[in-house]
Parts: sequence; C-alpha cells; structure tokens
Amino acid sequence: MAHEKETTSGVGDSGPKMGGDENLKKQEPTRRAFVVGAGAAAASLVVGGVIGHKLASGSESVDLASVPFPTLWIGRNPEACTGCKLCEIACSQVKEEGRIWPAASRIKVYQYPPCVEFPVACYQCGPDSKCIQGCEVDALSVNPENSTIDVDLDKCLRTKEGMSCVACNEACPGKTIFFHPQTSAPLFCDLCGGDPECLKVCPSKAIMIKGAGMAATPPEEIGRSLGHMYDLPISRKNEA
Repeated sequence: MAHEKETTSGVGDSGPKMGGDENLKKQEPTRRAFVVGAGAAAASLVVGGVIGHKLASGSESVDLASVPFPTLWIGRNPEACTGCKLCEIACSQVKEEGRIWPAASRIKVYQYPPCVEFPVACYQCGPDSKCIQGCEVDALSVNPENSTIDVDLDKCLRTKEGMSCVACNEACPGKTIFFHPQTSAPLFCDLCGGDPECLKVCPSKAIMIKGAGMAATPPEEIGRSLGHMYDLPISRKNEA
C-alpha cells in the first residue's frame, strides 16, 4: 500500500510552443486538429487527453479513429500563466459552496524557481489511465460523458477506511490528483459538469476550452521546459 507523502515530479523536453488562440473556443476541432504535434516526440507535451496518453506511453503509431475522442477538455498554454491562481480560487468557490479554499481546488498552480508557474489539472487519459490501474480497490472509473475520473467514495481506502493511501497520485504521470484537506477524498477535475469555471477567470488564457492539449507530463519536467523564458546563468548552463 502506498503511503501519503509530499510529491514532486520530473519531466523533460519542451516541445513546440503551444498556442492559445481565443478563436479555438468557437471552432469544433477534428480528431486530426486535436493532435497539434507533428510526431510522438513532440506529442509528449502538446497532444491532449486520451490520444496524448496513448502517444506518450510509447505507442509508435496511433489510429486516431480508434481512440475515444473527448467532447470537452482543458487546453493549456503553460508559458502564458502569470501565477495569479485565480483558477484555484474559482474552482474552490464552485466546489466548496462559495468558500475561497485553494487547498481544496481541483486545479493547482505549480511553482518552480526562478519564477516558473503553470496550472496542472487532470489530463483525461481515458480508460487506460494510470490512476485507475494504480487503485487497488477499483474505486476509480472513467465518466463516459466527459472522459473525467469518477471516484467511488464507498470503495476508496481514504474515505472508507481512513487510510493514507496515495496509490492513484503516485501512479499519475502528471501528478494531478490532490486530496481534500478535510475529507481526505481524492480530487479530480470534473470540468464542472461541462462548463469549467477556472477557464472563465484566467486572464492570460493559460487554460482554455478545447485549446492545445498536453499529454500527462510530470510538473518538474514542464518547469524545466519553461526555463528558456529566463536568461539566467543556470539556464544557459543547462542549454550548453
């Protein structure tokens, strides 16, 4: 059984720059448009949801027609994040009956030196999600309506037995599973039932509806990939 601990992540390649065109909100993308990367190497950072998970997990080729295509997802442009954490505030207000409680938010803004900040939330990896595979009591499942993760609190060892199990979090490559500070229940972004509130308050469009997606990527790797934005001695050393 996994025991709860403070988790940090690690990951690499920056991949091509991701866009945050507002017009994406008004366009219904095709399967091909959803895969914005040119190949599997780039896909680890710029292909979202189920398809991105398939590519990032090592598949050399993916038949896009055979992969469940989510009807809704959160697009991400990490470079645009200002670190304001309004997304955390909005999420907590919706989920906690108006209370501003970032610790209970389903989306988190990760921070890495020298000032790299970016939002992290569930990547909607689909039926093959590592978190589902990692749960020893089958408490997790994919919601067929929006490809988010449902939690059966009657099975979850944290809520049923009061245990400190963190198996789902440790299995998640993107480290997007958080735990409620009061109930201890696992927290997953559920897209607010189809109308994500966090997207409405982001001033820089670092998160957007149906924008450029990302495959599940450890936060530390994303942080390293954004180091190019800062011309610091350590950044130049890493690029040498």
